[in-house]
Amino acid sequence: MSTGRARGRNAENDQWQMGRFWGSAGSGTILGLGLVAGILAGLISANIAANWLVSAQKLQSQADLIALAAADSARGLTTGFPCQTAGQMAHIYMVSLDSCRIVGFESFIRLSLAGIGPTLEATSRAGPPTNGN
Repeated sequence: MSTGRARGRNAENDQWQMGRFWGSAGSGTILGLGLVAGILAGLISANIAANWLVSAQKLQSQADLIALAAADSARGLTTGFPCQTAGQMAHIYMVSLDSCRIVGFESFIRLSLAGIGPTLEATSRAGPPTNGN
């Protein structure tokens, strides 16, 4: 006689097949995908922040070089007008020369770089060496 059950099945299998535990199937995959997406978002954010820091340092180095070139031009060590020289170098470096001031033999430069995200700015001062070095 049959009791209404197929051979080899038990109550646990009946609950699984009836859908009681069906809602948790594949949850490990979703958790894994969420974990990978979170790690990827963190890495992308860190990469963007590192790129901004490198760009800011590069802009500061360019401002220093432009200020030195303008100061050398003001002192007569190179040819040309100081701010014109600074403008040419800024054009070569593809940055904006916001201000150029020459006071005596010192040059004061302000640069900016507009890109994706915030605008980066750098200032620099260059002139003849001070006494006592």
